[in-house]
Amino acid sequence: MHKRFKRLFTSVFTGMLTVSNMILPAFADEPYEVYNYDRWGEAIPSQAGYLAERSISGEDFDIEHFSSPNDIFKDDDNNFYLVDSGNNRIVVFDSEFSEVVNIYDTFTGLDGEPTTLSNPMGIFVDSANGYMYIADNKNSRVIKSDMNGNIEAEFTKPTSEVYSQDLTFLPQKVLVDSAGYVYVVVNNITSGAVMFDSTGEFVGFYGANKVKQTAEVISNYMWNLIATDEMRARRSKSVPVGFNNFDIDGQFIYTCTQSEDTDIVKKVNPAGDNLFEGLDVVWGDSTSNVDTDKTVAFTDIDISDNGYINCLDLTTNRVFQYDSECNLLFVVGTTAEQLGGFKQVSAVESMGANLYVVDSLKNTITIFEETEFGSIVHQATDLYNDGYYDEALDYWYEVLKYDGNYRKAYLGIASAKLNSGEYEESMKYAKLADAGSRYNRAFEGYRQDWIDSHFDLIIFVIVLLIAIWLVDVILKKKKNTTLFKMLVQAIKSKLAKRKGIKSS
Repeated sequence: MHKRFKRLFTSVFTGMLTVSNMILPAFADEPYEVYNYDRWGEAIPSQAGYLAERSISGEDFDIEHFSSPNDIFKDDDNNFYLVDSGNNRIVVFDSEFSEVVNIYDTFTGLDGEPTTLSNPMGIFVDSANGYMYIADNKNSRVIKSDMNGNIEAEFTKPTSEVYSQDLTFLPQKVLVDSAGYVYVVVNNITSGAVMFDSTGEFVGFYGANKVKQTAEVISNYMWNLIATDEMRARRSKSVPVGFNNFDIDGQFIYTCTQSEDTDIVKKVNPAGDNLFEGLDVVWGDSTSNVDTDKTVAFTDIDISDNGYINCLDLTTNRVFQYDSECNLLFVVGTTAEQLGGFKQVSAVESMGANLYVVDSLKNTITIFEETEFGSIVHQATDLYNDGYYDEALDYWYEVLKYDGNYRKAYLGIASAKLNSGEYEESMKYAKLADAGSRYNRAFEGYRQDWIDSHFDLIIFVIVLLIAIWLVDVILKKKKNTTLFKMLVQAIKSKLAKRKGIKSS
């Protein structure tokens, strides 16, 4: 009861601070309530970081309407490539979405003959070398084409014994790293991405998810310890959930999963290790803000040029944006008919201050522009993540003028105060952010500062206490000696008296 009252009081108090500033009213242009999460993980009203600016469709460019678009990619020249799956084509737009630059619906095959796509699902553009890689789903291949539509290589089902020949090869997404290795998400593979080298040779699997440690999994493990080979063969095996999509920032591959799994979002290094493992992160909506039977289903992930992690949730039709330390920044979108709402999200991309979200049922691309509040948060976050805590301080204070409940701002101020040696202030803001580790570090600094500033007094008190103790010991010893002599004298006197009585 006390805890609930404390939460209510804090929320009311910070809400009063927000209202009293009257800097900016809550945005009412979106067809949904804009929210974020407080330090207790509860959804609270917030300011919008992005607003839907416009939605585009095929008819805006006098071309055939989009049909079930499934992916979007921005190249190094800021051109956008839309995978228009239902129309079996790739539509290329300029950076402003003001015109169609190109449409790829027919390619020249390895044999020199024309070939077409069949339900393409994903695309990756290697601008540096001038190649497109397209996950050509129903043709069971990934094609590598130059920018003129000439196919130079095809990546098909591996013939290796490591890859089960009973499985089909239906590629969904593709990306390429700086070394030329090609990674393919296949919808029926749970061992990770299928990996090829630059020549098309199958290398193996990359970045497999871990098996979630449920009671059934643990029971199966214990049983296998004592079971015979025949008994093990008859039991069902526990397998990980395959990830659904990925992106690369030049060094690390980020994956997302359509499941309430242990590896909902991963940051995978070249060795295959998940650098997000062990982080205390709530990906997507908290269970307090959605129906209990709904789980996170991230269908796409985008890493922006500034390192922001944009996760697209199929369950709620929302974009969840995190910074590089996995702190939630903004929640964008919802299920709705109006501009800014979606029927079924399928892809997300970013460029500069904008987000681009593809809806495979509305057959549209919605462009979200950064708000003034979003700009301030991003400036503060960029400075903070680059280690410029003091420079970010004024921006964090400005953030709190817009939203007095914005937890990331309290974290930023606590870090800045810690960095400048203002430990007591740092403790205050760390407590408001419910950041135990930062509070402990600030307290250690505060304690050391107190000891340093009171060092002479501490030494004086210690010396004084030692002196008092020594005097007390000496006095007690002297007193005990005197009492002993008096006791001996009394005994002698008593014995003398007794002797005198006997002699008489």
